[in-house]
Amino acid sequence: MISVSKLRNMLQTPITAASLDRNGLQRALILVTFFILVTVILIADLMPQKVSLEVGQVSEADVVAPRTISYIDKDKTKKLEQEIIHSVSNVYEYDVTIVGKVEEDVAQLFRQVRTVQQDQSLSRDQKIGKLRANLPNSLSLTAISNLADFPEATLGQLEETSRIILRRTLQRGVKADELDASKTALLLEPEVKNLNSAHALVVGEIAQALLRHNFVFSKEETEKKQRQALVSVEPVRVNIKKGQVIVRRGDVVTAEQIASLEELGLQRGQVSYSRAAGIVLSVAMLFVLAIVFMYKNTPAVYRRNHHLILLGLIVTIILLATKATHYYSDYLSPMAAGALLVAILLDTRLALMTACLLGICTGIIAEYDFRATMVSMVGGIIGVFTVSKISQGYSLTRSGFIISLANFTMIIATGMAAQTPVSLVLKQGLAGVVSGIGSAVLTIGSLPYLENTFRITTPAKLLELAKPNQPLLQRMLIEAPGTYHHSIVVGNLAEAAADSIGADPVLVRVGAYYHDIGKLKRPYFFIENQLGDNPHDKIAPSLSTLIVISHIKDGVELATEHQIPQMIIDIIRQHHGTMLVSYFYQRVVETEHGGSIIEEDFRYEGPKPQTKEAALVMLADCVEATVRSLSKPTVNRIEAAVRKLVRERLNDGQLDECGLTLKDLNTIGDVFIRVLTGIFHSRIEYPEGAVKEVERRKARNGNSVK
Repeated sequence: MISVSKLRNMLQTPITAASLDRNGLQRALILVTFFILVTVILIADLMPQKVSLEVGQVSEADVVAPRTISYIDKDKTKKLEQEIIHSVSNVYEYDVTIVGKVEEDVAQLFRQVRTVQQDQSLSRDQKIGKLRANLPNSLSLTAISNLADFPEATLGQLEETSRIILRRTLQRGVKADELDASKTALLLEPEVKNLNSAHALVVGEIAQALLRHNFVFSKEETEKKQRQALVSVEPVRVNIKKGQVIVRRGDVVTAEQIASLEELGLQRGQVSYSRAAGIVLSVAMLFVLAIVFMYKNTPAVYRRNHHLILLGLIVTIILLATKATHYYSDYLSPMAAGALLVAILLDTRLALMTACLLGICTGIIAEYDFRATMVSMVGGIIGVFTVSKISQGYSLTRSGFIISLANFTMIIATGMAAQTPVSLVLKQGLAGVVSGIGSAVLTIGSLPYLENTFRITTPAKLLELAKPNQPLLQRMLIEAPGTYHHSIVVGNLAEAAADSIGADPVLVRVGAYYHDIGKLKRPYFFIENQLGDNPHDKIAPSLSTLIVISHIKDGVELATEHQIPQMIIDIIRQHHGTMLVSYFYQRVVETEHGGSIIEEDFRYEGPKPQTKEAALVMLADCVEATVRSLSKPTVNRIEAAVRKLVRERLNDGQLDECGLTLKDLNTIGDVFIRVLTGIFHSRIEYPEGAVKEVERRKARNGNSVK
């Protein structure tokens, strides 16, 4: 048969799993929501207003560049490239076979002439007609008639001369577009000039008829040469400075001005999809980095959805402020306020990461200005350092001045490196100073609202609770002075030990101050507040146990009523764990039948300490009470008592859930022994005669003894 407890566990298991799934879904929804918000902030142009202009239109107002950009003028670059292409000469390849072919043509021509001349069956007119039909059409009738009449010797001379001048001309190279000029130049060759008119006419016309170009245009090599020329061409860039007037009122808008407006994203209806996609991808990478960092290093923040909401809200507000101030100065944003708020409200390590990520976002808003990124990042990191030593208190006003100094120094340094004009650097430095002070003001103003809205207890609030003028502490001082003194000593013990093991010293000290406030309901039932009779001597041990145990419940109620933070309430509830009230338990065992006694009735309800801080208060509480009860607290007796009490809590399982290691427990014992030895050291007993002599001297000297 299934027991009631097992059935209850079976019913609770799916509920727990569903709860975990629901929590993960809520976390994902929170992250996606803030991812969209941050992306929209970085992409959206809150200012200035966009314009709608066309080429040839008269502008009705000045249009000023909201940021510095440098872009390539595509039209001018294309025009320059065309000029370069046209300036590149064509590449020709020399055809070595043309000379041989032309010489063969010369030989063929003269063979035909000889064949016709040697045909005795033909008359002169028939020979001329046949030559005219077989020879190139460009030869004149006079040249053909002369060829029909020339003797063999003359034909041989003319053939050789034609071959020589054609070979020489072709060796120099003839291009297709230069063929006519080359033919004219043939008539000026010396061999032609030295001939008589009839011979020169024949040679000139034959050479002109047979000449052909032997430089062939190479399209592939020409294009290759053009591409090589284009490699050295620098694109025509247009540089626009922030604040530069792009279009003046009354100007006739040009195509170049329209191009500048489009590059700046000022033209209405024009969206830069590539720029938007780049920003979306950048924000996605930053979010992934932040999630991994929180999961690995700050799981407490990652698992609490209200902490994620707080972190997202801080980042969103700071980015909105940065976006709004960007149009006046990239260094005016109170960016460090984000890191300060995260450091104070959530976690110092997370604050350092937030400072870096916000610095990157600042660079994106400032059109990828590396100087703005550096100034924002350094200012935020230094701001985190100024509030990290929280146990000694901090001053946000001082933090503001330190951040201002850091901003000013970084702006001057980066401005000198970038060779920015001195006047502009000083103006930017002044904006950085305002940013630092503004960050402190924004942090001071928003901190109380964020604390209360998200119910986060900051170290500053804990330090406020530790002041003696707090109502509960004042009541304890008056109504339960012994408990008050005990709590102060416990606080000193626990704080000293917390410093040595890396726990939160402020939380430990304040938790120790309030751990016994439940005794205010019945202060005289606790031995440290008793001056005479002990009321427990007159009541049953079981009732005494109930009264003693109830101070935990009473303390939680009082703390809740006075709006004490939950982390302090947890220490109140856990500082006795499930320990046995051994004194009254032993009394019952000695006076009643052991078989009828249930040990659980004499134990605190718990839970056991869940944190190092709660465990430290438990150990300091029992150690202080025990050592104070020692008749002669020597060093050895104090050490023996401390080691025994720590060992008993460990063996009883009270420290199983708090995360303390054996090394931590040994260190805690050493600190307790050192502090308690200083508090409860042995006093010198003065002789009675010496005491009376001191009293007489005090009376004689007006109570002033030196």
